[in-house]
Amino acid sequence: MLPLAAAFLSMLPSMRLVAEPPTRLPPVQLSGLGPASLDPLPAPGSASTLLFEDQKRAMSRQANRERELLEPRTQPLAPPARRPARRRGAANVGAARGFGQSKATAGVVSSAQDLAHAEAVEAEGVCYVPSVLAPEEASVLLQTVREELASAYAAVETDSECSVARFNVPVETHDPNRGYLLLPLRDEASAAEDVLDGPFVQSLRKLLAPDSKLGQLFSLTCGGGKAELYDVVALRTEAGAARQPIHFDTPYQKVAGLFCAFVALQDVRYSMGVTVFIPGTHKNNAERRAFELGQSERDNMLAKAQPRYAKLCAGDAVFFDMRTLHAGTANFPPEEGGGQRLLLALTFRNLKAREALGHAPNLRPGYRHRGITLAEVQAELGSDAPFAGVASDGKPYGDGLQA
Repeated sequence: MLPLAAAFLSMLPSMRLVAEPPTRLPPVQLSGLGPASLDPLPAPGSASTLLFEDQKRAMSRQANRERELLEPRTQPLAPPARRPARRRGAANVGAARGFGQSKATAGVVSSAQDLAHAEAVEAEGVCYVPSVLAPEEASVLLQTVREELASAYAAVETDSECSVARFNVPVETHDPNRGYLLLPLRDEASAAEDVLDGPFVQSLRKLLAPDSKLGQLFSLTCGGGKAELYDVVALRTEAGAARQPIHFDTPYQKVAGLFCAFVALQDVRYSMGVTVFIPGTHKNNAERRAFELGQSERDNMLAKAQPRYAKLCAGDAVFFDMRTLHAGTANFPPEEGGGQRLLLALTFRNLKAREALGHAPNLRPGYRHRGITLAEVQAELGSDAPFAGVASDGKPYGDGLQA
């Protein structure tokens, strides 16, 4: 896989709208991350630069063609219909149909709303989940993420070698308009001041508590408390970031391996970029096979697809199976309503999925490959000093910057 393509396919897009799509969208751009002060590309005229630019142009053409095919039928993603609550001890949603289940979920009482969300994800590959945070809670989290972003930029300006630990890319491939910010489990300011219950811990507690909407969804879809923490990252786009081509984050396999929640930290206008999904393409169906067959078959499928986007206000989320086809739309220039957009992305892995995931963890290096589970995260969030001590492997949680 070419370096730019690998970076692009590993990147999660933005997901939020408040207005109907305008008729004109800016051209497409791709991948990466980073502040404008960092060099976005290798040295001008080098072979790597020419290859990078060739790949960008090819992806740009692809994304613009897809935009023309998809826009006429793109509609908002609606919340799923409610259904009766499951009785205690009833069969788990998705058992024997691809969702990983475990004894950890047996006997869990899920609300009608939780079950409706899980069944929507199973059927469509994506679900709109409103109000996972209150607007004021989302605002506090937004400020915390902005502080983490500023701190990360300052650290990389001082020592470029820490770029991968903070942004998941080296300085040479930073993109000023789009990318990741890898987050600590305790925000930097709280850790420095020995505040045990800082804003990021409070946000994670609200989002991932066993009886929360997302806590229930991750448990139902990823095999209960054994689900493995896989991504804790802020997704950033700036004004001028262009549309992505349609892609999947993890290839099809019978048992879904990764599920992700994008949480809006602010009201995001359509002009700030959204994520468009093609529901149902997490399955090995005709649409998914056509996407992978070749350009002609792919274009024919996209011309008939029924894409959906999420109108997310601050505190809303979209939860999706990462096999589902999707793409981030453009973040317009400032004079056309574009602006910085930050989302929180949380991903858990279903350990029953045995095939290659094609998606490396978006975690700080010190958190990767340690088997930190949903149950462990929930236990920490219920403790007196969340993530201030050692994990189940006997190693400190720390800030995650050192492997």
